[in-house]
Amino acid sequence: MNKELSHRSHELKALGWNQEDLSRYEDLWDYSQRWGLINLEREDRQFLKKAENLLPKIQNKKASVKKSIEEKSYYLWLNFYLEEIKIFNESFLPKNKVSVWSLLIEEELKLLKDLKPVMGLPDTLKAKNLFAIRKELISKSHSKYEANNIEQVFDFSEIFSKSEKEVSKSWKSITEKDPESNKKFPIIDSKNVEDLRSEINQDLRIFMSENYPSLK
Repeated sequence: MNKELSHRSHELKALGWNQEDLSRYEDLWDYSQRWGLINLEREDRQFLKKAENLLPKIQNKKASVKKSIEEKSYYLWLNFYLEEIKIFNESFLPKNKVSVWSLLIEEELKLLKDLKPVMGLPDTLKAKNLFAIRKELISKSHSKYEANNIEQVFDFSEIFSKSEKEVSKSWKSITEKDPESNKKFPIIDSKNVEDLRSEINQDLRIFMSENYPSLK
């Protein structure tokens, strides 16, 4: 008999057992849990065995519920930044201008949903090196798409303490490995958005596919 927290007479009742047999089962179950099955008479052991065979097996391990990518901490962290940047954009961006950081994060979020990496520790460690790709793309936005930095600066490092939203204690600045990026906030004309977006998607996709262990 497996060690259980309580008897399962309610399940036997649902199977059609009468009250007399249920009471016998409960008494024998209590005795076996206290003194051990070996101390029961052979007939009583057979009775309990019969009940055990009728009942569905108890799963010893809890069924693991796989989180969707939208529930993973890394995705939530990126989405947090995107929402805060959008609020900043509404206050400070001129009309017909789009922030490069919005495009960078939007495309990464799309790729996470498309490629579906596990984003456990091995993937997130590799993701830390995305700062180099982001830096190249920001540089490209200036040289190829006429991006300009606005005077107002979005503080990537302090946003966690300023935000009223729930923030994980483990989250760090997205510019942690490139502090200089914290001092710049490039914007481009809306006419160049789709071309830059396409380049961002391509470069991020290549990096993720080649570096994230769960995608190899």
